[in-house]
Amino acid sequence: MPGTVLLISNRLPTDSGGRAEKIATRKRLLEDHGWNVTIAHAPEPYILGAPMALRRCIRLGRRQSVDVVQSVNNPFHLHVLGYLTSRALGKPWLAELRDPIATHPDRDPKSPVTWTAKAVERLVAYRADRVVWFDGIQLSDDYFEKYDVPSERVIKLPPIGYEKAKFDSADADTHDEFTITYAGSFYEGWIEPYTFLTGLGEYIDRTGDQQLRAQFYGDWSSEYSDAASDAGVTDYIETNEFIPHEEIISVLKGSDLLLYIGGSDPGNRRNLPSKLWDYVGARRPILAVVDPTFRVADFVREHDLGLVADAADPDSVADALARFRYGYTFDPDPGVFERYTRERSTQRIAEILEEIVE
Repeated sequence: MPGTVLLISNRLPTDSGGRAEKIATRKRLLEDHGWNVTIAHAPEPYILGAPMALRRCIRLGRRQSVDVVQSVNNPFHLHVLGYLTSRALGKPWLAELRDPIATHPDRDPKSPVTWTAKAVERLVAYRADRVVWFDGIQLSDDYFEKYDVPSERVIKLPPIGYEKAKFDSADADTHDEFTITYAGSFYEGWIEPYTFLTGLGEYIDRTGDQQLRAQFYGDWSSEYSDAASDAGVTDYIETNEFIPHEEIISVLKGSDLLLYIGGSDPGNRRNLPSKLWDYVGARRPILAVVDPTFRVADFVREHDLGLVADAADPDSVADALARFRYGYTFDPDPGVFERYTRERSTQRIAEILEEIVE
């Protein structure tokens, strides 16, 4: 029978940003399965604040009579809190990976932080009652085989997906022009919009099409504005701050085209990011500007969700935009919108929690 889970996170459901939204959704959907969810908040500063966070986790766990402790990274130190809390309470521990621990692609493999991460990964592998991760993060299926732990303790979940009920009930914004939308962060030297901006300029030069705009929601730098100016597309670019998830859903659903930028860094090869699931939930065509050999490119092609443009080739961006504007038909298998939902992935987590408690 469902019980109470202590969920250790560096985000509160009421915070802004994608991680907070995932925690809020997890809490709500697990409660739909009969679980009581108590959030144990472990905010920055992570190292100096760890003793206080540990006391808070243990105190909450005792007060709520929890049945299982669940920790979610990043940051990876939250798993140390999960382990110590579970030991103090005498309760089982579920360790959930949202990113790789030891092999995180955005970290120097030779840094002292990586040495610490490797130690935490060993702790997770050998001490957690279950280790779970969503299909789509940058881990191979056989990653934990090197630790020689029972296979039933290490479980790959379905992709995290989108919250179907929330997307189905949201209204779509309306636009007078052909509207391209990007929602999310950029990362310097890794995921940046330069190829798209140049390709957009080439498309406009070729066709003279002026009835379109590209709107960006998230972080935008002066360097990107300079690149837009160099490409001659400043008048076609609109930038916005991050907005609440409930609002971005309507923006995505009302767009004519959703822009995914994945770059060409090999560390991103296996990734199926959270942004992709929101794009799937919006049921609008996707332009994926990414290395064509990456998994996200395969996903878009296999499910007929849009077109792929090479992240190193602005001409391919211009070609794809021309196809979207003149003759492209968006007609994916409707089953894709049922398969990749947050409801489905959370149901699997609820099942695993029940297995641990039993």
